[in-house]
Amino acid sequence: MWRLTAMVSRTNIRRCLIALAAALVLALSSGGSENPSDVQVGLDSQNPLSLNVTIRSRAEVRVALAKWRLPWGNQRSMLLVPVSRDGECIDNKYFAEEYPEYEKIPIEANGTISGKIDLQKLIPELGEALKKSDVHLFWAYKAPEELQIAHWSGGWLLIPQQK
Repeated sequence: MWRLTAMVSRTNIRRCLIALAAALVLALSSGGSENPSDVQVGLDSQNPLSLNVTIRSRAEVRVALAKWRLPWGNQRSMLLVPVSRDGECIDNKYFAEEYPEYEKIPIEANGTISGKIDLQKLIPELGEALKKSDVHLFWAYKAPEELQIAHWSGGWLLIPQQK
């Protein structure tokens, strides 16, 4: 009986995550973000299991941020929710013990900065899931106030099935 309860709870968690991701995407597409181009996320053309992320600063002066506050600087900086074609969340619970990097990264006034996120490291089950079907990847990023862009940005990517 306990095992059945655990399965139901896991299903409810999956549904909640999917609902959260869908609500975020709908909120952003209906005016939740004033300038959606301030955070751009796309698949790396050289490595389809890696994301290229570019952030624009709207600050009128040069800012310096601790690296851990950038999407690629810490595995908890960007919320990633991978979902199979059938609507099931892909196991996304890999969190190694990680210490934040306090190295300061400068961003020029009205400038951009880019980095990469290794999806295979963050979502170990992704490779297996992509053998079966495409994967929908919902993402959300809470921008530091210093950048003077929308508080939250988010979106969706389709990662094509890999054979």
